[in-house]
Amino acid sequence: MTIPEIAEHRGLSRQRVHRIARSDPKFPEPVLEPGTTRVKYPTDAVDEYFATRVLQPGRRTDLEAKQQETDADE
Repeated sequence: MTIPEIAEHRGLSRQRVHRIARSDPKFPEPVLEPGTTRVKYPTDAVDEYFATRVLQPGRRTDLEAKQQETDADE
């Protein structure tokens, strides 16, 4: 699977898939097939990665701003 195929299959943006591939060492290694410069990822490895991936919610920056305002008022 290519990055755009993974993105379409998983309902993510291409940029998000690129970010995951670069930042998560557990993401499957790309395979370069003869006769092409486009890397592909094994479908079964990609499916297994997303099946076992633990999502970590982002930081709530909106709450931090409110806390800073409260601290400044005191």
